[in-house]
Amino acid sequence: MEDKFLYTGCELVYSKSDGNLHEVQLKLLNHVNENPGIRYRELLRLTNCANGTMSYHLAELEKSSKIAVIRKKNVTRYYPSDMSQQVSNVISYLRNPISRQIISLLISKSDGCAFDEFTRSITRVPSTIHWHLQRLIDAGIIKKDFMHYSDGSNRSSRLYYLPEREIVKDILSKYVETPLDKLVANYSNLMDDL
Repeated sequence: MEDKFLYTGCELVYSKSDGNLHEVQLKLLNHVNENPGIRYRELLRLTNCANGTMSYHLAELEKSSKIAVIRKKNVTRYYPSDMSQQVSNVISYLRNPISRQIISLLISKSDGCAFDEFTRSITRVPSTIHWHLQRLIDAGIIKKDFMHYSDGSNRSSRLYYLPEREIVKDILSKYVETPLDKLVANYSNLMDDL
């Protein structure tokens, strides 16, 4: 049988001739490497495995340190074992559409955003946006500061920003952005240039 290789973006992961891994485990590793932060149900749907079979093979991969598993408040996500905690933390939030919109807006605004900019750009009620902002602050992904107006008044407003903007931007483009997202972004950039 010809030796076939599974790749994650840049590096060789495992070969089919590796006698230690079952075919289901190879399939699971491939999906985890292609979709860091993937949840159990997504894996179940992508692999068409029986629930018990997949559960067994994921547990074996976790025991052998071939994948990293992060469990938080009834949410379990699977990551490549060599992924850093910082990257996996950011990815877990980027997989949520509202958090991704917030982070994308902050990436586009290098000097930060006031709360009203989020409410104008994201079609959700302010309380929902605030809840997601607070989660991102608690996770250390974004920071909040106060902006004082220079018009002589005592007014101030909250300003949200990404302290590690370039790192988060890189993570967003590498791990979460789908080809359709890239196409839409390229189209938007093209329209902006006209």
